[in-house]
Amino acid sequence: MYFLFTGFCRKNTIFIKNQGVSKQRKVIWISAGGIGIVLLLLLANLYVKNRIEQRLESKVGASDYKDLSVNIFLNKFSVEDLKMEQDRFAGNVDKISVSGISYYKYLFKNEVEIDELELGSPQVSLFPKDTSAKKDSATQKVHIKNFRIEDGSFSKKSAETAAASIYAHIPTAHMRNLKSGMQLSDFNSYDVEMDTVFLKMNSEHYINAGNVSAVNGEVKISDFKIRSFYPRNEFIQKIPYEKDHITLDVKAITLDSLNVGKRKDSLYLRNHEMTISGAELTIYRDKQVRDDPREKALYSKLLREAPLLLNFEKVLVENSEIVYEEQVKPEGGPAIVRFAAVNANINNLHNIRELKAHPKITANADFMQGTPVNIDWTFPVFDPQDKFQISGSFGRLEGEALDPFLVPSMNARARGTVNDVYFNFYGNDDILQGDYRMEYENFKIELLTKEKGKEKSFLSSIANLFVDNNQEPDEGEEQDVKVERNKHRSFWNYAWKGLREGLIDAVGQL
Repeated sequence: MYFLFTGFCRKNTIFIKNQGVSKQRKVIWISAGGIGIVLLLLLANLYVKNRIEQRLESKVGASDYKDLSVNIFLNKFSVEDLKMEQDRFAGNVDKISVSGISYYKYLFKNEVEIDELELGSPQVSLFPKDTSAKKDSATQKVHIKNFRIEDGSFSKKSAETAAASIYAHIPTAHMRNLKSGMQLSDFNSYDVEMDTVFLKMNSEHYINAGNVSAVNGEVKISDFKIRSFYPRNEFIQKIPYEKDHITLDVKAITLDSLNVGKRKDSLYLRNHEMTISGAELTIYRDKQVRDDPREKALYSKLLREAPLLLNFEKVLVENSEIVYEEQVKPEGGPAIVRFAAVNANINNLHNIRELKAHPKITANADFMQGTPVNIDWTFPVFDPQDKFQISGSFGRLEGEALDPFLVPSMNARARGTVNDVYFNFYGNDDILQGDYRMEYENFKIELLTKEKGKEKSFLSSIANLFVDNNQEPDEGEEQDVKVERNKHRSFWNYAWKGLREGLIDAVGQL
């Protein structure tokens, strides 16, 4: 019995000892496994960090950065104070944050898929493309589900030290589902806000916009301006020949469905309805500067040969003003023509060959001191002869209303009343012809002395011998008009020649 009990105790003792050893081994194995997993994750973290560093240098052109943080446990990484420099761009970013990387797609499909990419205070400058640079033949699919910019800026320069020709400050931007190889027309989910936009138009003028917002094709622009780099007196010293000094202020521009794409290697802009509200345009021209030797194309040709494609179904102009100032003589102020309360409908503004509808403009305004004027104008864009038709009418006009134009430009003034003017012209790049009718009462012309603006009574009397003031109020006869185009002048000079010819025939002047 003793031996049996002793043996039983020994066996249990051995069993207990073995069981203890087994538990220790399990703890050791579990601990070792845990340590191994942690080491593997640390190694993976180091590997991913190394890959990100390589990519920052090779793809982004990172020249310097700090605080690169990688956490594959949370599937996030960030980098601060990143500086970039490549052949085509340079800049810096305060912070880049990335989350939700698909490691499976990266490791097994060589694709980059990211849930969130956010840039904090990026400042990027784009330079002209280096045509001699070798293209990177390697392609990799990239899909960014949410791309955000906070407090960013973008500029385009001709060289690193040059002034920007394009600049925009971007308080916020959010774009969704960005993919490599996307066309411009594929960008259909975005929300972008810009509070400062600058665009150099040419060596004399630039564009400014106070605020631009774009949400999925709905675009709103406020405080839009065109300005010259120079005041008028400096401007005329810098231009090689006669040019317009332009000043434009627009309260608001809206586009309801802007779509930007590419077609036949050209930028293609489409929109259903665009509204321009509260525009104030002033055009100043100094006629003492030598003439522009270049031929000026009519609007159909300008659209036809434009560097981008347009298809704007409707453009509305609301409550706007156009002022034309012409400096004819060195002394005194410019001659002024003013159109106030301008409202216009422009339909089918396009340069797409297969579209059958032609651009058509219908406009009305107050001319000079409140004379109502209406215009209808159409032109086929792809007509090789640049044909057009323009018709319209002027309502009651008192002669005094023409003083701001006639006195500075012709040293003359008109007196009397014009009750109605109607014209219907059609033409092409060579000849304008059509009908003109004017009804007037006691209409006369007074020629003025240069010194004091007094009437030259004798010469005025001679001039008025050729004005038929016996016309009855409703008697106005229709005049046939035919003029040749001066191809060094604009379309509006061409139309004005037709109006002037009709006026001279209507009042019986030589």
